[in-house]
Amino acid sequence: MKLANLGRLATVTLLLTLVLMPLQLVAKTQKDDTLSVRLLNDVRKYFNSNDEGAFYIATERYRDHHLKNNKLPEYYSGWTFEVLYDVNHNHFYRALRKTTLMQNDMRKRKAEDEYYQVTHLRGIIYSLRGNMELAHQYFERALEEVDHSQPAKLSSIYMDLANIDMDTKPADAMKHLECAISIIKAKSGTYEYSDAIGFKTIVAFAMRDWKTVNQAYQEYMKLKETLGNNFSTTYYQYVMICKKTADRQYEKAIQLTNLLTNSTDQYKFQTEIYELAGDLHKAFEAQKRYMAVKDSVNNVIMSEELIGSANDMAQMENERNACEERNERFMWTMIAIFPVACLVPFAMCQYNKRKFTKKLQQQNKELKIARDKAKESERMKINFIKNMSHEVRTPLNIISGFAQVISDPETELGTEERTEIANRITSSAQNIVNIINEILDISGKESIRYIDKNDTVSCNELAKQVLKKFEEEAQGNELHFESSLKDSYKIKTNAEETEKILHHLIHNACKFTSHGCITLSCHIDEMEDNMICFSVTDTGKGIKEGEEEKIFEHFYKVDAYKEGVGLGLPLARRVARQMGGDVVLDSTYQEGSRFILRLPKV
Repeated sequence: MKLANLGRLATVTLLLTLVLMPLQLVAKTQKDDTLSVRLLNDVRKYFNSNDEGAFYIATERYRDHHLKNNKLPEYYSGWTFEVLYDVNHNHFYRALRKTTLMQNDMRKRKAEDEYYQVTHLRGIIYSLRGNMELAHQYFERALEEVDHSQPAKLSSIYMDLANIDMDTKPADAMKHLECAISIIKAKSGTYEYSDAIGFKTIVAFAMRDWKTVNQAYQEYMKLKETLGNNFSTTYYQYVMICKKTADRQYEKAIQLTNLLTNSTDQYKFQTEIYELAGDLHKAFEAQKRYMAVKDSVNNVIMSEELIGSANDMAQMENERNACEERNERFMWTMIAIFPVACLVPFAMCQYNKRKFTKKLQQQNKELKIARDKAKESERMKINFIKNMSHEVRTPLNIISGFAQVISDPETELGTEERTEIANRITSSAQNIVNIINEILDISGKESIRYIDKNDTVSCNELAKQVLKKFEEEAQGNELHFESSLKDSYKIKTNAEETEKILHHLIHNACKFTSHGCITLSCHIDEMEDNMICFSVTDTGKGIKEGEEEKIFEHFYKVDAYKEGVGLGLPLARRVARQMGGDVVLDSTYQEGSRFILRLPKV
């Protein structure tokens, strides 16, 4: 049984790539002016800090200096530093944008020899983002583009190929690594060679080739004794873990994993070691912690990508408005000049002008409508894909992981553990069903403009029925019902859709209220006598200022870590308006959140 494969060493790969490049640059800049050396040291100083502003200033100065001296390789290395910094801080969307800017700059300056840098960087970005197939394509293309007379560039690409193949194709990973080692040997790169031997120990661990683990370990420790300051400690902790595991000193290996700064690598190693030791219960627990950490990181990345996408759309809108203003000024300038140049056929020109202007305005109106629809459709598609990639993948990963555990006949699990696994699988499957139902529901409501209201409904009875269904989901919160209406009071509406709206509102209240109470009340609208109000009040975290209307946008989520795809409130409002009512947020309520469903009496 295999609960988890040895994961990609994400942080280590970034550090390795970063270390190799500055070493090559330092060799060149030692013959350069002292300013170049100082600027490079500033870049490396701020790379491992969170001072984003200082780092970007340092890289900009570094690039400007080398561009002024027409040193394009060093100039583009400044871009590379920024991309790696962004990736190391989970800003993947920003990093990809910079590779596009970098590529355009290379084309403008006709720097064909540097094209491989963009390709290589995109391979790194996609590998760390989890898209191994696309990463492999970029690394293979980088091998075709790179100058093969420069071995340092070749070896780093082979190392990255080995890293992404280590999980699924460890034998191929070892082949790539051997290519890198042979290149490094040929150029006598002692620092890089010790890195490669350390990495070889890890790949052999993934292959369960304990003989190679021991051989690589012996060579690695001999290099540590002989190289001194030229020895790389990048993989030292990982090598020691592999060695202790190969020697079946599992407890010591586990202790060493607790020293790893990367929690993803820590839990993945622990899963492997506990499995080899035969402790499937602890392996199972380590696997659960790994999945939780990975899911948390993916949420942060997705949030950053959504923010980046929104900023891009805003910038495009500003540029479009500026273009329209220029076109309008040009049009009116032409209109003003044209009659002066054509005084004789003035009447005809006036007629043609009005006809042309009217036609142009109509075309602009039609184009604007088409553009807005296309832009909204594109935004919906992007947000849909990003939300689905997370919301569906997470429960699927849970189902797949636990299914492997319980389907293995050698797995020994207690009754409580099997019950917990069964509950998690059932809950994850229901989450997927709920997501699909929400998507189908809102897609169906998008195509209609009016909903039939042929049901005579008792307001109090309907509200009590809906509230009763949440007694288990309330998570310890108190559920209250209040009404100023008589039990005999009835309205003409669509009972099924009204119940769905109240279900969405109470479900949100339960989701965002950790303790306190949730109150559903019925009353006649104080402002309009012909309207009935159902209000859902909670004592939860509330809605931040400025988000009062954003929460009704498709796929917008107040908390990216909560379950759901951000369709509940938009769907509730759309259906309410199709029935002649509305769903609004009571912004005067400050103790939590209060959503009000307003419906006409008839």
